[in-house]
Amino acid sequence: AAGGGLAAPVVSGEALDGLRGYRLAVASQARRFKRYPPEARASGWTGSTEVRLEVSADGLPLPALVSRSSGHEVLDRAALAMIDAGAQRARLPDSLRGRSFAVLLPVVFNLDEE
Repeated sequence: AAGGGLAAPVVSGEALDGLRGYRLAVASQARRFKRYPPEARASGWTGSTEVRLEVSADGLPLPALVSRSSGHEVLDRAALAMIDAGAQRARLPDSLRGRSFAVLLPVVFNLDEE
């Protein structure tokens, strides 16, 4: 068996909607905390960091982790700070209360963005 018996639990449609809603809530909150690191901008660095955010069964977000690096540590750190800030402010949907889960959020750094 692939994954050594770590089959994904069957997730109800309601919980799937909750996951989608939570991802959107974190992303929209996190947007307010996006800071393009000045040294990255000055160096012309761009990239996309994929961030993994885990939430424990007690509803608390754990520190975000880099799932896929942008190739620039300074951009990765900025992405983590942004997602952590968003996760602190995003409301947890009722359908996800009492369960642990993880979501992936991409953070893109483009030089043409404000």
